[in-house]
Amino acid sequence: MTENNDGVGPTNRVAPKRGRVELADLTLIVRPPGRPSDIRTFTADESNDAHTYAAETGASVEQL
Repeated sequence: MTENNDGVGPTNRVAPKRGRVELADLTLIVRPPGRPSDIRTFTADESNDAHTYAAETGASVEQL
């Protein structure tokens, strides 16, 4: 049997490193250009992480 690698079906997703947060607590978003699967959201307390991620991916930090 061979594996189906055509992009259809389940994908390997990486679990977030932080614990669960309320949707209302997510205040920042980083959208790397041309990479919708790499979009990440952050809380206000994670602002430094958001700016670091944005710099690494050539994106900017936006307010939600």
